[in-house]
Amino acid sequence: MSSVTPYNIAVSDEKLQQLHQKLENASFPDELDASGWDMGVPLQDIKRLVGVWREKYDWRAQEAKLNEQLTQFTVRIEVDGFGELDIHTVHHRSGHSKAVPLLFIHGWPGSFLESTKLIPLLTKNDGDGPAFDVVAPSLPNFGFSQGVKKVYQFPSMNAVKYILTIKPERATKNTARLICLYESEPANPQAVIQGGDWGSMIARTMSQFYPQHTQAIHLNFIPVVPPYPWRSPFQFFKSVLSVPFSAKDRAFIARTVGYITHGNAYMKQQETRPQTLGYGLHDSPVGLLAWIYDKMHTWTDKYPWTDEEILTWVSVYYFSTAGPMASTRIYHEASAPKRDDNEAKGDLKYMALDKVLAVTAPHNVRFAVAQFREEIIQWPMPWYRAIGNVVQETEFDRGGHFAAWEVPELLAADLKKFLGNKGPAYGAVTDRDGY
Repeated sequence: MSSVTPYNIAVSDEKLQQLHQKLENASFPDELDASGWDMGVPLQDIKRLVGVWREKYDWRAQEAKLNEQLTQFTVRIEVDGFGELDIHTVHHRSGHSKAVPLLFIHGWPGSFLESTKLIPLLTKNDGDGPAFDVVAPSLPNFGFSQGVKKVYQFPSMNAVKYILTIKPERATKNTARLICLYESEPANPQAVIQGGDWGSMIARTMSQFYPQHTQAIHLNFIPVVPPYPWRSPFQFFKSVLSVPFSAKDRAFIARTVGYITHGNAYMKQQETRPQTLGYGLHDSPVGLLAWIYDKMHTWTDKYPWTDEEILTWVSVYYFSTAGPMASTRIYHEASAPKRDDNEAKGDLKYMALDKVLAVTAPHNVRFAVAQFREEIIQWPMPWYRAIGNVVQETEFDRGGHFAAWEVPELLAADLKKFLGNKGPAYGAVTDRDGY
């Protein structure tokens, strides 16, 4: 059985002192004249942010703000092969008797923080779509969840069991109903999943392993294998004949090709040598700041980041339970060669991630896909239908990779449209009366 304990963020004084000492002793490389962002984060930006972090930024104030703003728990669960794990979870209830349980899954370099702007919009019962009870866990190795040191195969069954919480338990007096990690369920609990970045890929993996529990999934990041004519001739000709490539479609493809050829070096490093990179991320707060801020800047739609926002995002990684390097391992685990012959047998539990994502989800799982203007991977909308039963497609003329943070009102409205009375996934969560 799982145990649920109220949680407050409480970074030790020792860790804070260590951070400030390292910031005091920071040194910087030079840069080429007028290089701007061409080679990465500009030197003047990093010097300014380090100065703010060292002299003005108040982590204790942010810590208190988060603890006051968020209802947090740790859920201790036992997972076969991993023992007991403490999973940090944000959980906010709407108070509505028929609220829809929603599991919000973050990615990298995001965290549970991304849910904080969505929660007040989704839990509000304003008559414009359903109200939601939101559960936003920190993935293992992220934030204030426990780290895992065993090498696992993503998305093997063990990975699925501990990465994604899927069993909604009945409310207790103090902890309400949380979604916990279990391999089997005595009833038929269901939840809506919203995911971007790794959250999107984990949600799609869950739709293959647990289609009876994940019957409505909303995604704002949708990597798919292009419908190459030699791989999927029917899908290729269907997409080409039904919607001839417009200038917009060609721009989508060009953006994705640009990301693959010039924008994903970070991913290759984290896939192949996360340990080597990890020494710099763990030991140097300046290195960690540059590594994460680079993506916060380049993956958004001109979002006006404040220094406080940037430093809070980075501080959550710096002060994370497993350390800032641990979160990068998910890239290696998703791409590492498997050590058995199950992949050759077509066993989904042991296939590499790219092959899992090429599989179509069962038809009973209904998908909504939302494509924001500055998303890093974009395809023509018909190509997304290869993931399964896509019943809602939306293109937004603003927003980027961190849609929940940049344009939470758009993402919340799209979710409510998806699950609302006239929405294509209305009724997908059938146990709301008992929720």
